[in-house]
Amino acid sequence: MRRKTMLVYVVLALVIAPVNQALANSANSAVLPTANAAELFGLSFNDLKLVDLAQHLKNMGLQSYPTYKEGIVSYGLGPEGILGITNATLYTNPSGYVRQALLTGVIQSNEKRKAIGDVFFNKYGAPSEGFLNKGIGRSKWLFDDGTEIDFRNTTYDVSILYVDLQPKKSARNSGRIDVEALSRKSR
Repeated sequence: MRRKTMLVYVVLALVIAPVNQALANSANSAVLPTANAAELFGLSFNDLKLVDLAQHLKNMGLQSYPTYKEGIVSYGLGPEGILGITNATLYTNPSGYVRQALLTGVIQSNEKRKAIGDVFFNKYGAPSEGFLNKGIGRSKWLFDDGTEIDFRNTTYDVSILYVDLQPKKSARNSGRIDVEALSRKSR
């Protein structure tokens, strides 16, 4: 009887030790977010100028489609895309700053869908809103700089919406003539 009891303890110790070690390793290797602001193709999304992003995408070998609407620029990211994301549509304000970027694709592979969700989780950490279960889910990351990322990955139609809630505007004259300033100059 004592041998059976001792054998049970030895077997339990052998089973529990690797489980405890695996839990400790996963806790120690927990991925901490590396970014505290939204990034699009490696560029900070806050106050992102379209000309800067267009040059960056050109350096990556991407060209925009012909555009027929002012303030909207579309890019094809290739037939396979980036982890299945094949389209990027950029919306700008009249000052030339990107206010929204919509990345879309039809991703039929669950592995690619999980991989793209894991990329966002590893980069930004747990979402501010929503859920992400093994890379699949519907979530939103909110950042202190006034940007957010809305990630939708619950079906084959995957979309990632970057939003700059307060895009920069270039300082333009209002069109009014400052009569007092003109009269001071003429004196």
